[in-house]
Amino acid sequence: MSNSPVLELQALAGDPSSDIVAVLLKAKMIAVKLNLNDLSEWLEYEIEGYPTGNDIPKYRVGRGIVKAFNPYHGWFPVDFSNVPPDFIESASEFRITESISSMKKGESKDGMLRITMPPKMVNLLFGSHDIPPEVCWFFSANKLNHIVTTVRNKILTWSLELEKQGIMGDGLLFTQKEKDAAPMTITNNNTNNFHAPVNNAGAIGAGNTGDINQQNSISVGDIASLERELKSHGLDDNDVAELKLLVEQSPKPASKEEVEKGFGAWIGKMTGKAFTGALKVAGAAAPAVLTNAICCYFGIPV
Repeated sequence: MSNSPVLELQALAGDPSSDIVAVLLKAKMIAVKLNLNDLSEWLEYEIEGYPTGNDIPKYRVGRGIVKAFNPYHGWFPVDFSNVPPDFIESASEFRITESISSMKKGESKDGMLRITMPPKMVNLLFGSHDIPPEVCWFFSANKLNHIVTTVRNKILTWSLELEKQGIMGDGLLFTQKEKDAAPMTITNNNTNNFHAPVNNAGAIGAGNTGDINQQNSISVGDIASLERELKSHGLDDNDVAELKLLVEQSPKPASKEEVEKGFGAWIGKMTGKAFTGALKVAGAAAPAVLTNAICCYFGIPV
């Protein structure tokens, strides 16, 4: 069948020298025509990039060296000597959301690339004082090659499954029988979860805290109810007293962003305790849980 789009996709995906964007566009055309919506969405994310805060596939997550920039001395590693190991592991985790086409430009003389750390994460690490002008994750440029290879392999595996199920297509057309059988190509093999999102992976401040279902009984302006809620999460009297002092001394926030900015240092400190197991909340979930509690106290929607 010389006019099969599936065979054309196999040839593209199986050739390491072929343009990965061409592979993705061909795969997207086939997926859309076969009404495979989840697969089409994944392909679109790879082509256009992942939205901020969207779940990121595991192959786009990595660990890097956290460095801060000093205008006089250049880049230097952040000192984590007094930070719990679990917190260090979480702070070292970065996520690559850019489109796969942008990875072609990921070249460097020393084989290392960098990603700027989001402001929320920087505030959690440094608090409100002595914040460096820029903080980045440094990582091997080979990570980008790994992402491209992983995406290429997933598409190749799927195209082979299409052939196995007798779905070949003719030019730009697929029969109704082929469309009906198409979902089997997703559920019958290890490509059934292309997205493979990372949930609750501990990348605090990087747009993901997993599924947090927080039930609380905090009344707006009632500091006692906020105190009870925080203590239910394992915070001690000193932790709560420190927050109460901040509440009294800080301007009243009007948005979640202002809460994160004004109380970021305290939230970061409590998150560090959560990663040591000292609190009754997971380390990766702590920033969102604590932020939401403070927002509820101030009557700010979350």
